Amino acid sequence: MATNKRIKILSSAEIDNLYAAPVFSENDQRFFFTLNDAEKTVCSRVRNRQQKCMFVVLLGYFKSKPVPINPKYGQIKEDLKFVANTILPGQGLRPFKIGSTRQGSTVLSDI
Repeated sequence: MATNKRIKILSSAEIDNLYAAPVFSENDQRFFFTLNDAEKTVCSRVRNRQQKCMFVVLLGYFKSKPVPINPKYGQIKEDLKFVANTILPGQGLRPFKIGSTRQGSTVLSDI
């Protein structure tokens, strides 16, 4: 007879909340997505604009709650738009597949 000896600390709703992308107000976006000099240096090594924006968003999420998350584009598109328009102004940002390239994996590892 097998028994489950695993301790359950968090409910499934709490686990989902912990690993979900945070929801930011505009002030939160400004605070968490603003880059310091060291972060700008790392960001400048990323050549692809989409991945730069993704780097800033994931870094901001990590500053907010330091757990690794793997969001889908639809969950973070408003934050990506904010970063593309405010933090890294330039060309527009089209939808893209997250983590679909080797460089995308590098962006995640830089965070």
